[in-house]
Amino acid sequence: MPFRRIALVNGVLFGALYVASVLAFVSLSEGVTERFAALARGPYLWSAASAQLRVVPAYVVMALTASALAWKPLTWLGARRVWAVPVATALIFLFALGPALTIAPGLFDTFARKLPWLDVYGLSRWLGVLSAVFVALISVALLSAGRLAGAVLISFAVLTSPPPSPPRAARATKKNVLIIATDSWRFDRVGVHGATRRDLTPNIDAFARTATDFTNLHVATASTLEAWVTLFSGRYPQTHGIRSMYPSREEVAAIDADAAMVPRVLANAGYDTFVSSDWAGNCFDLVDLGFTKRRVGPVQNFEALLLEATVRAHPLVPLFFGAAPGLVGDALVPGRDALSSLARPEVLTEQLFADIDNSVKAQRPFFGVLFVSPTHLPYNARHPFNAKYVDAGYRGAHRYQVEVSAHELITTGFAPTLAPDVIAHIRDLYDGAVSDFDDTVGQVLAGLEVRGLSDDTIVIVTTDHGEDLYDEGSTLGHGTNFFGGDQSTRIPFFLRVPGKEAAVSNRLSRTIDVAPTLLELLELPVPPSFEGSSLTSAPAEFVYAETCYLFFPKSKAMTDLSELERAELIELSGAADTLEVDASFRHNLVLKPELRAQVIAAKDRMIRTERWKLIEIPAKTRPIRRLYDVLRDPHQRVNLAGTGLAIEDELASKLR
Repeated sequence: MPFRRIALVNGVLFGALYVASVLAFVSLSEGVTERFAALARGPYLWSAASAQLRVVPAYVVMALTASALAWKPLTWLGARRVWAVPVATALIFLFALGPALTIAPGLFDTFARKLPWLDVYGLSRWLGVLSAVFVALISVALLSAGRLAGAVLISFAVLTSPPPSPPRAARATKKNVLIIATDSWRFDRVGVHGATRRDLTPNIDAFARTATDFTNLHVATASTLEAWVTLFSGRYPQTHGIRSMYPSREEVAAIDADAAMVPRVLANAGYDTFVSSDWAGNCFDLVDLGFTKRRVGPVQNFEALLLEATVRAHPLVPLFFGAAPGLVGDALVPGRDALSSLARPEVLTEQLFADIDNSVKAQRPFFGVLFVSPTHLPYNARHPFNAKYVDAGYRGAHRYQVEVSAHELITTGFAPTLAPDVIAHIRDLYDGAVSDFDDTVGQVLAGLEVRGLSDDTIVIVTTDHGEDLYDEGSTLGHGTNFFGGDQSTRIPFFLRVPGKEAAVSNRLSRTIDVAPTLLELLELPVPPSFEGSSLTSAPAEFVYAETCYLFFPKSKAMTDLSELERAELIELSGAADTLEVDASFRHNLVLKPELRAQVIAAKDRMIRTERWKLIEIPAKTRPIRRLYDVLRDPHQRVNLAGTGLAIEDELASKLR
């Protein structure tokens, strides 16, 4: 069969696949709120259309590659009928799954989540066979072109070349700093904190035995952007100005110009400063905290959301080209740096150590941050961690990750209650994600050791905030309320300083205390703008926290309110009505200026001492309060507000 005929048939075939995928994109766009769908059809119509055009080259490459690989086999078989071409092409793509899934194993996890009824992981035993057949097809194609020998030699050289040994660091004159963090990690999901699963965090437990374990440290907002800005500025959100994950251009500009951010302070002191993260760390792309190098997921502005929807609608594109090297992959897969299936923890760790090795070679101290996402919703841990603790026979909802649509999240939030077996399964998924993070911690600590950096590097293992897992009075997520205990604000925080003995500190502490502590350890002056105090000083009198921006109406997140209290809530609409796209600010989603004050005023606030915790919820006539004696009642089941205790008004007077 002539090559031109094969190419023509495949051109029609892939053209039809492209059109079907464009229609799928339209369907996805219509699946979100009407207001945002209208943006895609209106002022952002060209952005939506150009996103579809950007994947056309990938379809051309797939059609030509399939045609080239099918040409000789079809010719040798004497195939003449048109139907033989799509059959051959389908087989070629089946064989191509071997190398595609071997190079990017995260795609296996994606398939497992999309096809929960199929034992996807059981198919992994066939990857070697599929890869071998695909390589044979390529060899036949190259042989027919007379280029087999060169290709074999190049492949052999690449496959047999050992990776370079990491450089060994000379004795440092300045201490390095490395923060290893995961998103949404609960305090009670650590072995040394009494986790029920003994094998949950072996690497972190071993690290804890060499570090100081701060067991009573709290965040000011359980939301990633606000949490990191608070930690690096040493100031509360009310002072640094970032009060939601959708800040205005002016609010971001103020942070960008802030000379007192820890990464910027250290960069000015001669440190290399860098951060490696996936989509969870796109806040580092939104605001400039002073890192000289940022390898993170792109900020989720409206155009990025369009690209994400495009890639979801064209699944063959990331499947076969997502792991393509350099500019090739960037050209064929628009927005691939936001794909969680490709930005796996091992890839982020490799990026981190590339930057560390550059600092070692240049003999410069470094301040690095590794921030991963498996413990954030939807708890999409890598295999085998995503199946480590779940019931092997479970076939209900959320088999490999929590499934929730954007429309559901914006309009109704998470279900206020679920069947006990489903809640247990979600908690099992979360524990698998924690185990995934523990594996990453072990890899990073081993990487420091092999480079001779362990004795010269201050290491912190922590998170940005905690997580609700259907605790009493709450649902899923974080930052939506303060019911059920401290699971959303109290975080694991381990600090290892070379030369310091291990310890456990029960000091009441805040994330605003971290910045002054680091600068003190590095013998650098502490900026007067810091509101925190060193973790080595006297305990904080109290900790303060406020809820984050809510995508959905507040009442949907609260299950511990009476009907009378629910009717009294000051409740704003969700994301569909409180956000807009600022085309002058990188097309970012921002709070509508006229609603910003209302959104902030509607935040719940919490103040906590060693013994007492007061929650204040804005309401129409007077605030709704909850007061708990957390030493006697850690799960907050007995409300003491309104019983005449003097501590209630004393704490209320301190709310900001």
